[in-house]
Amino acid sequence: MARTPRHHLQLLPLAAAVLGAALLTGCTGDQPAPEAVASSPPASTPASDPPSAEPSPSPSPSETGPSKPERPAAMDKKDADGAAAAVKYILALEQPMMVTGDTAEWERRSHRSCEYCASRLDQAQTIAERGDIFEGGDVSVTVDTVYQRDAVTGIWPVDITGDESPSEILDRAGEVVFTSDGGTGERRVEVALKDGSWVLVELGMIPDGD
Repeated sequence: MARTPRHHLQLLPLAAAVLGAALLTGCTGDQPAPEAVASSPPASTPASDPPSAEPSPSPSPSETGPSKPERPAAMDKKDADGAAAAVKYILALEQPMMVTGDTAEWERRSHRSCEYCASRLDQAQTIAERGDIFEGGDVSVTVDTVYQRDAVTGIWPVDITGDESPSEILDRAGEVVFTSDGGTGERRVEVALKDGSWVLVELGMIPDGD
């Protein structure tokens, strides 16, 4: 994978992160190993939802490019099925955001403490502001395990297998300034409910021993 200093990528795309590059683990490493869900737990919204920052102004999206994924009906559920659907939907927002520069839905679905979310938002805004072109990077997510909701934090840990196609960024002159080979691997994703809507809390390594 090649990367140029001018883009200052703080985190690599999902597949590169999956391959073990510099990816922040967030709060996953500090929590006890969650118990796997055998069946969906009661559908109840946490008494105290994680806070969320107000979305910041985003660059104007391009008029062409892929549209954001359709929100699945399962995201209306406040249980393990809803958490799984939310993970797949939110991660599917990243590639269209990079291509079009439309960051609104990504910001709406990002918890204010999510460092992975902030890094990908920063990259999408940089691409849009510079007039660069993002190509490739299609993401396919398979949900492997949904764990019990943490009663204290309100977080649902979800283990996934992510598969991302190769991608590259070109500048206005058509010069390639960033490339990723893509790849496949496993990660821990954390989602929670904020005002009744699912948000991404963090994406990181699966803790040792899980």
